[in-house]
Amino acid sequence: MIDCRIYNQDDYQFLREMLFEAVFWSRTDNDRPSLEKGLSYDYTKYVLVDFGSREGDIAVIAEIDGARAGAAFVRYWNDDQNIRGYIAEDIPVLVIGVVNDYRRQGVGSALIESLKSEVKENGISSISLCVTKSNVAYHLYTKQNFKIVQNIESSYNMLWEA
Repeated sequence: MIDCRIYNQDDYQFLREMLFEAVFWSRTDNDRPSLEKGLSYDYTKYVLVDFGSREGDIAVIAEIDGARAGAAFVRYWNDDQNIRGYIAEDIPVLVIGVVNDYRRQGVGSALIESLKSEVKENGISSISLCVTKSNVAYHLYTKQNFKIVQNIESSYNMLWEA
């Protein structure tokens, strides 16, 4: 059974690992940077800085039998500093990562459902994300009522509205 709970500071390292999974999910072991190297790139190094201190920082952790299986979080960005999936300053961007051993077991769906509840409770009515067109998670996002709003080369920016 998948249990989702709200993030706490003890989960910070795991959140970093799930950011890494979200970014490098398709890379083979031979083509994959180390965690520290992967999270030092320009497009990853600022994503989790001071996570939890900015308004709208919300994360959930999925657990199976007490083991952390995945994480999803949203964060607001702006025109000057943002990540893939950014659409507008008033729409937080979703990042989701699932531990490899727990993929294709419903963890992603559970995380998104839990996160949608949390964002609604916090007065947030929409979230965006970016998904590579070849990522099987695209189907998960469409089932979760995310709609394509931008077609960007090999990716889609998608939007969910409550």
